[in-house]
Amino acid sequence: MNYPTQASELIRLLKDDQTEWREFAKVEFEADYKSSLNQQRAELRKRVHLRAQKTLRILDEIGEPTLSNIGADAAQAMSILALHDSLKSLRKVLSVFILCYEKNRDTAYFQAIPSMTDWLLVLGRKPQQFGTIWLLDSNKEPYLPIVKDFANVNERREQYGIGLLHWPKSLAISEKKQPWLKRPLSELIMRKPTDEEFREFAQYYL
Repeated sequence: MNYPTQASELIRLLKDDQTEWREFAKVEFEADYKSSLNQQRAELRKRVHLRAQKTLRILDEIGEPTLSNIGADAAQAMSILALHDSLKSLRKVLSVFILCYEKNRDTAYFQAIPSMTDWLLVLGRKPQQFGTIWLLDSNKEPYLPIVKDFANVNERREQYGIGLLHWPKSLAISEKKQPWLKRPLSELIMRKPTDEEFREFAQYYL
């Protein structure tokens, strides 16, 4: 590995990030009113942004987030940290991942490309390509934002080394509170977010 120090830092940043998001997601899921969490969310967003800035500085240092430079775990960490920050950060990281993939698929962590691509599309109010993004409605039930050419989505997923589409599972919520886990895919709800729903989640990323 060419950049072990930077790789370790990315993994550490992701560990902190996931811990904080799990804690917040649990509180948010159980809260009756999202507005009561505004201050907590604002503080989390500040920490998320600081981690993303550190991530981008590391990207500038290493040039390419290839497997030989930082390894799969750190490359995955970089992609997730970008996903949790702004659209600007996401675009920069995704573009580099795509360049690495086009340059040499064997040395690229291409498995991260679908989720970054889909989130970019959802934030642009366009159909996603890989069906990696799930959202919760006002009743905290999951739905799948529209997937383009849904009949062939698993073929596209396979090209990037990710598994078949299945019902989502939150790491922040106990299994007994996830009634969607055992529902068949044939019962999924696939639709566009409403204007109100879009404003609710997109305001933190645009």
